[in-house]
Amino acid sequence: MTAMAVCAQEQPAYAPQWSSLCDSTQRILKLPYYYCACDESSSPFSFPYEAEVSDTLWFTATMNDLRQGISAYWFANTSVTMEVYAFCTSKVPTITMTVGPNQMRDIDVEKINQKLSEMGDLAAMAEKMTPHIRVFPNNGGSGRVYCYPYDQGPHSTCEDPVPLRAGMTYVCDKEENAYRMEWSSMPSSGKAFVLWKQKKNKPCDIWLTLDSCTGEEIGSAVLSDSLHVYQPDSAQLVNARKAKRPLWLHVKHAKGLTGRIYWYNNPKYAEPLPSVNKSVCLGKTLSANMRTYSADTAFTDTLWVTRDTLRTMDVRFTFTQPAMEYDTISLDPVELSRGYIYKPANMVVCDVGDTVVEIKKANTCTRRIRLTVYTTEGISYLGAAKGNSRKIIQNGQLFIYVDDRKYNVLGQEIQNN
Repeated sequence: MTAMAVCAQEQPAYAPQWSSLCDSTQRILKLPYYYCACDESSSPFSFPYEAEVSDTLWFTATMNDLRQGISAYWFANTSVTMEVYAFCTSKVPTITMTVGPNQMRDIDVEKINQKLSEMGDLAAMAEKMTPHIRVFPNNGGSGRVYCYPYDQGPHSTCEDPVPLRAGMTYVCDKEENAYRMEWSSMPSSGKAFVLWKQKKNKPCDIWLTLDSCTGEEIGSAVLSDSLHVYQPDSAQLVNARKAKRPLWLHVKHAKGLTGRIYWYNNPKYAEPLPSVNKSVCLGKTLSANMRTYSADTAFTDTLWVTRDTLRTMDVRFTFTQPAMEYDTISLDPVELSRGYIYKPANMVVCDVGDTVVEIKKANTCTRRIRLTVYTTEGISYLGAAKGNSRKIIQNGQLFIYVDDRKYNVLGQEIQNN
């Protein structure tokens, strides 16, 4: 219910003042000064809603609306205050809340039900209640509001973009959104980062363009978890700001997903985390900060802490190569011609000669074997081998060379002197 603060319906310019009867009732019964405005000037509310707010407004919402939860966006340079009254005759608000400039607030169904349970005996009347809500910008300011059910947001498109403001939460329930940032909202330092949050760590693609929705692309990334962020090239942002070129942030994800995107300027840095230096055999994996690695790597990981704060951690992972093993098998020609299954590697052997095989199993050290295969048949078979074979007579004896190995007519390997 508190998120309804920025969801006020704009009062029509032609709305009449409250009736003289209401005015008299207010004075005679000594009701609060806002009684008539609350009782006679409140407008009904329904999702979705978008409006300019520049004055004190009153509105009502049904419990069915509230039970959907609310995501509310307030775009303004000043804050806005909301007060919730159970009845127009209430002399003090049940809830008071001030929302800062350019912020989004939301409340889910669980929180709404919790508020109802806190009402005690009045909870039984909840379904028939129509809460009265007063909202007014502070310091004479004005702003624009977008109101949606919880975990929904305005569809920001190239044709009708929602302004991109640093530190604001944007619910992305549509497959693709494009948000526009004015050059004046970019950090003069060029330091910024983009954060993506998704309950099941499902990924999204993001990319940045200048000038227009289809303009020059200056960066892209795939974000999949809330620990890691994307940091645009600072020089690109500095140059864009100096040239007064607007920036577009594009967000795309799979259909049916809902996530939240954030842009923060001038990040702060907490103390770095202790460095990680680990070594393991090739074939196994090492993990750090929700990511898994299977090859040598060394880098500085940048992690999100809270709001605009990051911290770093140096990571070095080494995967040791397996020592070479040697295996020799002698096969009958018929057995070889049909294809021999070499069980350690689960592979079919069809030729004589040497082969280096790697045996890989999930989360198990890789084995590397130099396999030598020969047959007992002799000249006729060895000469037909698919390897680089040739016959040579030395000192009156016939030998067969297969690649760089020497065999006699019985297929026995002869060591070269």
